[in-house]
Amino acid sequence: MRLGQHQDRRVLRTVLQAGVALIFLFPFYWAIVLSVAPKSRVFTLPPDLVPGWDFHPWERVFQAAPWGLYFLHSVIITGSTILLVLITGASAGYALSLPTFRGREIIFGIFLAALMVPPEAILIPDYVVAYHLHILNSLRGQVLPFAVNVFAIFIFRQFFKTLPKELWDAAQLDGASWWRYLWNMALPLSKPAVATVSLLTFSSQWSQFQWPLIITQGQAARPIEVALSYFQGFDGTHWRELAAASLLTLTPIIIVFLFTQRYFVVSVAGRVDDREPSSPMTPVNR
Repeated sequence: MRLGQHQDRRVLRTVLQAGVALIFLFPFYWAIVLSVAPKSRVFTLPPDLVPGWDFHPWERVFQAAPWGLYFLHSVIITGSTILLVLITGASAGYALSLPTFRGREIIFGIFLAALMVPPEAILIPDYVVAYHLHILNSLRGQVLPFAVNVFAIFIFRQFFKTLPKELWDAAQLDGASWWRYLWNMALPLSKPAVATVSLLTFSSQWSQFQWPLIITQGQAARPIEVALSYFQGFDGTHWRELAAASLLTLTPIIIVFLFTQRYFVVSVAGRVDDREPSSPMTPVNR
């Protein structure tokens, strides 16, 4: 009887998971249908969910902008931002996780308070600072404002607090400094945190639209997301081309997520994979 109930629950859970997955996948499917739909079927009601296989929108998308150049800019901007966020997030998170650091809770509270400030509220101050630093219309101007991420500091702090104090004691006996212990021992053990921060930073930075649109002009330093604005103008929005271009810009995010989802789930769930060594991740009370 219990076995049958257990199987029924598994079936029900699987059905619910499949339903939720379909809900989240439907926008992607609709974008695919819209990108290959004939123009006459774009505004039909009820909407036609069967692809029309008209690839003229894709041809116009590749002719509208130098996607290779924009893609290169996005890779440079995103890669540089991820590297800086990992360095600053790990350093600050590690410092705020030290039990001997006085006032760490107050400073950490100030960091968390910064999360409540909407980006739009500091848009003008950021622009003024970028203007005086002479980094407008450049790749640096799209990297430096995002080099420090409070959420990354939070993730690394919480992860470093789970490391046993015995690791630091052993490293101290070997003459290791705090800095060496961080980069040679603590950070290699925090692969789930590194993967989570990298994935979230990649998704956020790759999808940046407002800030690059404001500070860049022409093709000198614009990322791939800004190319989406080419299909919105005074003559209206070209929905088929916009859907095709959106799929083009989303593809790298989907690929990166597929390769890093295991570490992301591990970090969010607060556990490690059975194949990973468990002792360094065991929470301890400090």
